[in-house]
Amino acid sequence: MLCLQFVYCSSKKHEDYSLSIIYTTIPLFLYTYSAPSCLILYRRMQENQMMMENKIKTLIVPTDFSEKSENALRLAVQMSKRHHAKIILVHVAEMYHLTDRTGRQIVGADTVQQNIDSGIQQLTLTKNRVLEDNTGLHIQTSLKTGNLVDSINDLIVSEDADMVIIGTSGQQNLKKLLLGSCSYSVLCNVNCSVLLVPMSFTKNDFSKILFPVRVTENLDSKLDLALAIANKNNSVINLYGVCDEHNLPQLRQEFLLLKNKLKEKMKSFKSELVFAYDKADAISKVSREENSDILILNGKDELQWKSIFAENFFKKIINETDVALLFMKPKTQKSAEENTDTHHYDISLPIPG
Repeated sequence: MLCLQFVYCSSKKHEDYSLSIIYTTIPLFLYTYSAPSCLILYRRMQENQMMMENKIKTLIVPTDFSEKSENALRLAVQMSKRHHAKIILVHVAEMYHLTDRTGRQIVGADTVQQNIDSGIQQLTLTKNRVLEDNTGLHIQTSLKTGNLVDSINDLIVSEDADMVIIGTSGQQNLKKLLLGSCSYSVLCNVNCSVLLVPMSFTKNDFSKILFPVRVTENLDSKLDLALAIANKNNSVINLYGVCDEHNLPQLRQEFLLLKNKLKEKMKSFKSELVFAYDKADAISKVSREENSDILILNGKDELQWKSIFAENFFKKIINETDVALLFMKPKTQKSAEENTDTHHYDISLPIPG
């Protein structure tokens, strides 16, 4: 007797991405559809499942063609393959003019055009090189002029991007504290999640995910993102709650809720709730001890006013870890013209102009 085996996926709630799998064997002579129709139905079911699981569809990768940008692109390519995501490789050409004391332009439109032409050429060469080794990869290029953050935010709106992947030296040292850092400015001001890739990070996947819980905002969205990554990497999630005297009761409650949700969605995971006065130190320490591949953090900074006199949470976690850092931020559909926040700079960063 000829039979078809179907895989049917369902969920208790539309937003519940924990899918139960039911195998059914149906005799062909009892089924009213033809075999091709059954295969079409099965493919549609698979596509629907992939759409529910795939939270990462479009990746923006800013590049200045440096070694750290190349490292970020390398990781973005691997993520694109796993998530079937599109990569947008963007370069922002420098726009500046120099004048002498008489007001005569020494460096002007010709130099700007050279920067644009050079950027287009390098983008094309980079794209072709990536496609040589990764046939079928969906990658497009974009050259912008002006402000880096504004250019990225415009792309987030026009391309409905889910994540920005940017390379970093991995250290916010005194020089960068005073002069500013492009990756740090992107982290603080773009309107979607940001993945910082240190120069020293050479892995291609994320088998060990550290999921710190230090603030209570956007935890469900953060968990959905973590599960999407874990699903594509066969990862183990380490749920690590870090509370202090100010948020102990509330954070403990949210931590237990997340733990119960993970029990429903994953076969195995780790969990621990600790008390710490310095959350960045505690998270960095467990990251090293567990040999984590990626930290998934909330995009909300703490003690942001500590820009010169002390490190804030973001800078401490960047300085004390050497793994990929994913800062989950709710995506907002604001262009550069609408988003006035992109012009508010950390006082440790240079004032535009």
